Amino acid sequence: MYNVLNSSTKASDSPNNSLADDTAGQPVQGPLFFNYHEFAETFYIDIQSDGQFHEHDEDHCIYMTHFPNIYVPQDSQEFNTTRIVRIPRRFDTTLETLCFSTCLPGTEPAAFINPEDAQRFVARGIYDNGQLFGRSSTSPLSQYLSQYEFEQIITPINEILSQTTATFTWYNLIDLLLDILTLGVWHLISRYLVADPLLRLETYVAEVNELPLLRDNKIKIISPRRSGYLSVCYKTHSKSYD
Repeated sequence: MYNVLNSSTKASDSPNNSLADDTAGQPVQGPLFFNYHEFAETFYIDIQSDGQFHEHDEDHCIYMTHFPNIYVPQDSQEFNTTRIVRIPRRFDTTLETLCFSTCLPGTEPAAFINPEDAQRFVARGIYDNGQLFGRSSTSPLSQYLSQYEFEQIITPINEILSQTTATFTWYNLIDLLLDILTLGVWHLISRYLVADPLLRLETYVAEVNELPLLRDNKIKIISPRRSGYLSVCYKTHSKSYD
């Protein structure tokens, strides 16, 4: 198992790193971005074993890169046949507006990489009620989308959020001024007179979900509004062991 954090490359070789250890006079590698939704598991069923749970060492752990579909009832057929791949926020890019990762899961700077799998999702273990997981940060989403296609979908989301969630905009200034002048009355009636700027994002998500790339592969983006804008969720096929 290989991880960028364990690389011998010096921090000074990275254009994104500006930290240095003044005491020792040696460069110190700065933090690298990773998908904080994923986590490792060492107690699982090896796909080529006797079908029993066994403890594995850290070099042979599997990574939880897809999760239960919390957006549908647990007793529904859709819950059993779909999974959620979560795309995290990027707080290292900006704190001024909402911004999501444009890295296809498994291509982040600090992603865990299994050289044997070559950034493909390869099932290695069984966990979470028969679900299949690999030994890298690559998720099942990589079976349907390339890095370029993924970035083309997420970038417009970030552009819309940059325009609609910025603090100092004319919209916010005028809205605040009207609220002060009307002693709070504007806050009560504005929702009926002015469309929510974030509705642009809802329209975009609906349009993207109708694209053949997603529709033909039965992939769907769950609106960030439903997750409190903490992640962009992709609904994809369940990878279960039958």
